Amino acid sequence: MSVSLRRYNKVLESIPCYPESVSSLEIRQQLLSSDLLPMTTDEKSQLRTVQRCINQVVADNSSIEINDECRPYRYQIARGHRHPIKPDGMSSVVSLQVIEQEIKSMLPPTLRSDVDAIFSSLKQQDTKQTRLWNERFCYFPNELPLIAPNVGSAYFKLIEEALLNKKDLHFSYQKRGATEAKDYTSTPLGLFLYGNSFYFVGLVPGSDSDIRTYALHRIHSLKLGFSSVRTLANFDVRKHVQRHARHFAGGDKLSVTLRIENYSGLHLIEETLLSEDQVIVSNQDGFTTISATVRDSHTLEWWLMKHANIVEVITPSTLREKVVEMIEASVRLYGL
Repeated sequence: MSVSLRRYNKVLESIPCYPESVSSLEIRQQLLSSDLLPMTTDEKSQLRTVQRCINQVVADNSSIEINDECRPYRYQIARGHRHPIKPDGMSSVVSLQVIEQEIKSMLPPTLRSDVDAIFSSLKQQDTKQTRLWNERFCYFPNELPLIAPNVGSAYFKLIEEALLNKKDLHFSYQKRGATEAKDYTSTPLGLFLYGNSFYFVGLVPGSDSDIRTYALHRIHSLKLGFSSVRTLANFDVRKHVQRHARHFAGGDKLSVTLRIENYSGLHLIEETLLSEDQVIVSNQDGFTTISATVRDSHTLEWWLMKHANIVEVITPSTLREKVVEMIEASVRLYGL
């Protein structure tokens, strides 16, 4: 993490909640004790650096109040507002643990250093409440976490540079299932994260509608090209994925009817529902039939396969037939 970012985090961390407050002089002293100000400069230069950082922190956080009736000014988190980063109770500790477990597992190793530094800073906060809940609460992911694939350390910077300067990218890419990589050129349009894998969306050079998606971890080498011949002035990655990439965002809404075995599938019926409009159609012979509206997606198919021993698809017939095909393929793999 850069010194400027560490300094920013330290300033934000140093501003207390109402009724306490802190002055720029006190913040300067805290930065000095954390080796976040150059010792070779004079006090006036150090205070200018501190004030610039404070001004940026205040601009980014509307909950910070400034008392300008005294000199030097004093700063505090306004009454009734929680501290932006300093955990002070159960909700903060719970949120921190969940975010750390989920977000860090989704990021490739090349993006984790800054996140690690942020969490390390937050964990240093020591209050009665945080000590209590750090001992009395623990978060466990409910699924087998997959390790994020490796991505070239410079890829994100190169893609950002290409987007800012409207340049093409040249890369060597190995398609899923292919035995070797091939060379491609693309005009970058954006990135998105699906699970713990990053994907790059790009335009075929010279086209204004041929948009393709590439997994960053399948790129073997990447370099900047020349200025793009043609690019799109406006492009919304989320809308594009939702409209054109069923694999990632899910397809159209789909009404399904499922028959669930009661004993093993009770949590699917009463607790972890498929959708807010899930309703029970019938209940007999140890099975409950439900109806729900879901996204027609690969995730739905994977979920059905995961619970294939306790969940039967009744309708629609196309989905039922697809699940049957996948079950038959699974059985063949085991030679049955």
